[in-house]
Amino acid sequence: MGKKEELALFLERADEMINSKYILADIKIVNLLKSIAASETLIALFKNCLEDFDYAKAKKTYLVKSPYLSEDKGEFVMPESSIELLAFTFSILMDIDSKNIDLYTFLDKYFYVDGSSYSAYSAFLNSVIKPFRNTVKVIVENVIEGKIADPVKEISKKETQKSEPEVDKKAAPVDKTATFSAIKKIKGYLLVDKTKVKASKKKDAVKNELLTVVDTLANVIESGDKDAINYAFITYKYVAKAHPFLFLGRVRKIGGYLKDVTNEL
Repeated sequence: MGKKEELALFLERADEMINSKYILADIKIVNLLKSIAASETLIALFKNCLEDFDYAKAKKTYLVKSPYLSEDKGEFVMPESSIELLAFTFSILMDIDSKNIDLYTFLDKYFYVDGSSYSAYSAFLNSVIKPFRNTVKVIVENVIEGKIADPVKEISKKETQKSEPEVDKKAAPVDKTATFSAIKKIKGYLLVDKTKVKASKKKDAVKNELLTVVDTLANVIESGDKDAINYAFITYKYVAKAHPFLFLGRVRKIGGYLKDVTNEL
């Protein structure tokens, strides 16, 4: 698909969700995430948005206690930055899809209207999904028209710059910033993997196995255990070879960044 077709599919899925009933929320979220996973442009866009995004901090900033309702109720505060809006909404949708967030509890706490799940879901659609949909539309249309940089090219440029040999700094002290940056990059790739796996047509049992491999690598890269990291990456490589369409080109990229992580261990 070209960029126009990718955007059209995303907008179609977003509109289907916006016009849906609460009872269909789960399947509409899955379909929306599938439209993202099917788009090289959207994947690159969200990778850019998530690069320096602090999800834990964002939840404290944009999901706050309501000054008007009871003590156990909160409210959603709209991010002022388009990048924050896209990163935060995408992370929320991923958490709902993976069951890290219970949708009913989430809606009842932060989008409470009159005690009705349908009213809360409507408030969520109006406050979060519609701005999310419209922001993606404006950005991608600007990319298509050449008004802003293509996120796919930007990601490629960053990866090329990262792979270029660095100038000898005469045994300068080790900079931990490189490690933190590499970990963020790896987690960004693994997030894309999870999105693609969940959006695939593979059986649930296979999906669960693939997600376990991806999650294991994501969890172990900050452990400081070089052997565990190498073992998890070897497992990831064999899984990627068995499912090349889902993990296309990711082994080489993640392997490169893992060197920055393991070299300091």
